[in-house]
Amino acid sequence: MQRCRKCGAYSDHVNIHFDRMGICNYCGFYEKHRNVLEQKTALKNTFLLKMEIGKAKARTSGSSYDCLAAFSGGKGSAYMIWQLKEVYHMRVLAFTFGTIGHKGILDRLDIDHITFSQKGPFSYPAYLHAIDRHSYLIAGQNKIPLILNGRSRAKILQYADTTTGTEPFETAHCLREYDKQIFHGAGLAYPAYLSDGTDLLDDIGAEAISYFAYHDICEKDMIRSLEEKFGWIRPQRSHGPSGARSLSKKGELAFLVRKGELTPDQAEKML
Repeated sequence: MQRCRKCGAYSDHVNIHFDRMGICNYCGFYEKHRNVLEQKTALKNTFLLKMEIGKAKARTSGSSYDCLAAFSGGKGSAYMIWQLKEVYHMRVLAFTFGTIGHKGILDRLDIDHITFSQKGPFSYPAYLHAIDRHSYLIAGQNKIPLILNGRSRAKILQYADTTTGTEPFETAHCLREYDKQIFHGAGLAYPAYLSDGTDLLDDIGAEAISYFAYHDICEKDMIRSLEEKFGWIRPQRSHGPSGARSLSKKGELAFLVRKGELTPDQAEKML
């Protein structure tokens, strides 16, 4: 089995191929765009501009909220919502799919919160689409122009080999585009049952933005900040359908190797 000479990803990796030097297409993409992906100040300024445009749209539409933000109770979503409220001064409506921990963080920040669910069990693709669909329904009902999520940079960029549909190069502005981003980021083919446009809410427009596509935060710093500010403790619970969290672990570790945070051997041991 062939292995990328740079990140260590094997030939069974999703849609992988290698150049004549044995470097995979994902490493090639990251190197080609490293000057954009590692420009922290420029990325933060881009994010700030998107937030200001969102505020202006919310005022024009008469919405009570500037953004809808996904909240799982995990460190990423907790940190994101804290920063949206206190750094970017956004009027945030948080939403959760299923049960959560650490709702006290939302209470301390005085954040309005909606919880919704769908009867299961259901497949991982159906789980992803249900979250995406509900987020656009809520945004449409409340005239909210922005939908924020806390996907890590590793999840966003692990299978990136084109700027099309990849943040921070391109954002989604409708459910159809957002679904495709989420499925691609998880290394999944877009489900055939969605291709005919069924249930895709094409009349609802909102820009979907991943907070961490524009903010490169060290995990240790994030946890330390949450512990100091909120007494945050890592939730002891499962996330999504069985096996969902491990589905893209190889891809996320390979991304960290491309970024220089791990060696291929370290990533291999972590698997």
